[in-house]
Amino acid sequence: MAITITCPNCKRGMRVPETMAGKKGRCKACQHILTVPKLAASSAPGVETVKPEAPTAAEPKTPAPPRAAADVEAEAASLFTDETKPAGPVEVKLIDLNCPYCDEPIQLPLDLAGKRAPCPECKHIIKVPEPVKKDPKDWRKVETRGPSGARMPEQPELDGAWGSTTARGVARDTLVKAGVIPEEQRTRTRWQKVRLPVLVTSLVLVLSIGGWMGYRWWAHRAADRALAEALAFADSPEATPLAKAALATGAGDYSLHSRGNRPGAEANIQLGKALTALRPASKGDERDGLLTDLALALIELGGDKPETDQELRMPWDDIQKRLFATLGAISDAEARLQALRAVAHRLVERGQTARVLPLTNQVYPRTDPEKTADQAAALTVVGLELLKLKDRESAEKAVKEALSLYEGKKKPPLRAPVVALALILGLDKQAPTAGEAKDDKANEYLGKVAALARQGEWDKARDRVRVDEFDKVVRFRAQLAIAAAAVDDKVPNTTDLEAAFKMAEDGLIHKAELSWSLYRLIRLALATSFPQDRVQALADNIGNSAVRGRAQLAIFRARLAQQKQPAEDSAADKIEANSLARSLAAQALARHNTRLGVNYAGVVQAWPQPIKSFGALGIALGLQDRDK
Repeated sequence: MAITITCPNCKRGMRVPETMAGKKGRCKACQHILTVPKLAASSAPGVETVKPEAPTAAEPKTPAPPRAAADVEAEAASLFTDETKPAGPVEVKLIDLNCPYCDEPIQLPLDLAGKRAPCPECKHIIKVPEPVKKDPKDWRKVETRGPSGARMPEQPELDGAWGSTTARGVARDTLVKAGVIPEEQRTRTRWQKVRLPVLVTSLVLVLSIGGWMGYRWWAHRAADRALAEALAFADSPEATPLAKAALATGAGDYSLHSRGNRPGAEANIQLGKALTALRPASKGDERDGLLTDLALALIELGGDKPETDQELRMPWDDIQKRLFATLGAISDAEARLQALRAVAHRLVERGQTARVLPLTNQVYPRTDPEKTADQAAALTVVGLELLKLKDRESAEKAVKEALSLYEGKKKPPLRAPVVALALILGLDKQAPTAGEAKDDKANEYLGKVAALARQGEWDKARDRVRVDEFDKVVRFRAQLAIAAAAVDDKVPNTTDLEAAFKMAEDGLIHKAELSWSLYRLIRLALATSFPQDRVQALADNIGNSAVRGRAQLAIFRARLAQQKQPAEDSAADKIEANSLARSLAAQALARHNTRLGVNYAGVVQAWPQPIKSFGALGIALGLQDRDK
């Protein structure tokens, strides 16, 4: 018979043999020690006595063999520990958890599961978790594990595996690795596409900016050292006044375009030194040419108030005073007129047209009656230049001032530019006429030829040149006036230049009084496509050595301006030896080659003085040009 009991701890029911009555054992479920109640005459609470069923008539009653006491005890223990299925899930009365605030282990009633309640320890309101329900084991839910090496139906097949049940081809990964089919490229994001170019570009940009800034610092220091070397020689007793003035003029150009705090003031100091050095120098054509260069450099120094306030430039009133002193120091009359023409042109380009006539009157004052004709010529020379630059009003004002000088009883000598400008502007009746003086007739002739050329009457002007009334010198000057008009008017052919060159080559090239006229002819030819060998040959044969060197220098500078490659070290050797032009050519050569990236310092150091100092100045200017 079996005894049905219930565990007082976990409330699980179980059945044990009656031989365990009054004995102790452990609950199979919770391992709680309990005592099996003893049998009584009547059913005790919690104990149920089951009577064995009576044997049927068909089954003869066979007595069971006697069992040993040990076997009975073992069987009882086995029955006692057998697990019977619970009626349902184990009821849990309390929920164990740790408080998220104080981390103390606490227990809360089951009915608070999923709700909020205060922690018994810290009193913080916490959320009580739901208890984890453990379903009873189900024999129908078996694990998929089997014996070692056994194949499970639910196990995924290996990629590319071959078997007897499935026919398939070679795996895609195998074909990709073998190179049979190309590997699929994943689509890259926009950043992945541009990341490498952006990083490379940024690196190159940083390196470029760093290299550029480093080079500028090096170039600035190297240029300053070269300039200091040139000025050191200029301050030495070995330097002539012309060399001092030329070096100071170049230093003024460098200072004006430097990145210093006061470039205008520094340039003004250097150009002032140049003028001071030229005043006591002996008069001559080299000095006159250098004074012309200084006058043009002074115009570049002029500026308006915003620039003068920062000392980037100098006031125009101060520049005009310097120009008056510079132009007034030129000794040759024709050289001064050519310088005045160039200064007037540059002033108009800088927007200072109103200063042209006052400056002319300063250089040629009316207080000197003997120079009245020179003043009239100067006014009309700049008037012709103003007319060429399309400023007719200023040109008319200039010619009226010039004609007023011929209104007195004692008329000054006639000058060709006065006649030319008066005829061009239609003032035929006011134009002065020639008397019996031979020079007046020649100047009237020259003025009329120039007027015809400026008015586009080319054939008439050329016919007048062919007249044998005047000598070759006068007719050459007339042909030069026609050539100048043709170049200014941009006539496509060089017929008039060719005629002037032929006349110069036919016995006039060595005449001293035509030196500056020949120099002007060369400057006109350099502005056209006239053959360079003809121009060079004419320059090399000018009788005046100073003007010859200046003409050669003009040709040399023009060739360097057209050349995009470094020039040979001996390129300046053809310039007139022992002349200022030779030193200035060395300066131009060093500047050109340095600007094109040639390290020319070693070459210049091997030159003798004063060429060496001019070469150093050229290096400074070339480095500055390269920095721009």
